[in-house]
Amino acid sequence: MRKDVKTGLLIGTVLCLAATIWFCVHQQVLNQPRMEDVLSEKRYLFAPQETDKQINLTDSIDAPAENEPSVRMHVVLPGQTLSDISKIYYGTVTGWNKIYEANKEMLSRGPDAVRAGMKLAVPIN
Repeated sequence: MRKDVKTGLLIGTVLCLAATIWFCVHQQVLNQPRMEDVLSEKRYLFAPQETDKQINLTDSIDAPAENEPSVRMHVVLPGQTLSDISKIYYGTVTGWNKIYEANKEMLSRGPDAVRAGMKLAVPIN
């Protein structure tokens, strides 16, 4: 091969390697938690507290009690998406739209604008 072709291949290889390393470091691809790890850690799940509340059969079933919240708060972890959060709280990834609608003001750029550290409201079914 000619010397200039070899030099071009070497420079191209080095640039591709540098771009890959930069992407992994800046996007924190290497440090993202696996979904199984997030689901197994109970400190990130906001489960409702159990109370000794009596049930009155004359109350409406559809209306939530006055002292029960209608949303839960979730702090977004690095690498989490609305689908991941939906999987945690609803058991399916299809509930991301409910979370997006409840937080439209914070996510004005769209559902992909989720960032680590954001506090999102997660509606209770």
